[in-house]
Amino acid sequence: MKIFWYLFIISMLVLSSLIGKVDLNLTNIFNQSSMEYQIFTQIRLPRTILAFLSGGILALSGLLFQTLFRNPLTTPFTLGISSGATLGAATAIIFGFTSSFLGFSFVTLFGFFGALSTVGLIYYFSKKLPSSSDQRLILVGIALSFLYSSILLILYYISDFQESYLVLRFTMGSLLTVGYGDTLPVILSAIIILFVALKYSHELKLLSISSEFAFLKGVNVERVLITLFIVISLAVGVLVSIVGPISFIGLIIPHIVKSVMKQSVEKTIVPTFLTGGVFLLLCDTISRSLPTISEIPVGIITSFVGGVVFVYILLRR
Repeated sequence: MKIFWYLFIISMLVLSSLIGKVDLNLTNIFNQSSMEYQIFTQIRLPRTILAFLSGGILALSGLLFQTLFRNPLTTPFTLGISSGATLGAATAIIFGFTSSFLGFSFVTLFGFFGALSTVGLIYYFSKKLPSSSDQRLILVGIALSFLYSSILLILYYISDFQESYLVLRFTMGSLLTVGYGDTLPVILSAIIILFVALKYSHELKLLSISSEFAFLKGVNVERVLITLFIVISLAVGVLVSIVGPISFIGLIIPHIVKSVMKQSVEKTIVPTFLTGGVFLLLCDTISRSLPTISEIPVGIITSFVGGVVFVYILLRR
């Protein structure tokens, strides 16, 4: 079964690199002087890598949050972290911070600090609320999302038409990229979050039962939570600042993987990452293949598909 799954992933990576508005002549892909080579190496291949790793980051972030808070609805979106990253990135766009610092664009840096500040607020509220009130963190995240949305509307109001259009397109989520400038930070973020999740897989298994149980087993709960919060905010902040907010992946993919595998959390880390990558890759391939005048942003596709799947999950359970 695993062999067929890995073959399917490889097939999706190959097909996604070849599918698009322009048909590629396979005999010219490796001819460096041909247009097909430029399209494949500078547009299709970077976008395929970006889509796969972005889906993996979002799905794994959802799994980690659902495990830490023991709440199946906890994701970077429901906690307001993606909204914080979106607000940070939009602020950089509207106020014209287009330069870079230490190799990172200000849009990426603002998105990261927006996500990190939201994680700080969530962690603060998690310590203030009673241990049995993890459900209330969802309401805190919704409140923060509304607050960020109102600030974003203010920024819309004071911006000009071009700035508003750029932010509007950004909030729809898009994987449009040329070259590997946007892909490399996402590759680094994916490696970090996957490495940290695997490193703390045993601690995550204990935390999925309860924080008290993990503490009795010798886990430094405070250190693990802070480490994972920072890593998740780093990955989500960098990702959202590059591709925009892409919803529902962190919510539905962990549920699908757990319902199929029926394993403890430490055994679902890699499958969740791979499934999230394939799901976003499939949605992006669909968005590029639809017979529309302009390409539909992938965030719209994931919201539509994810909403239907989530309703189906709710009806079943």
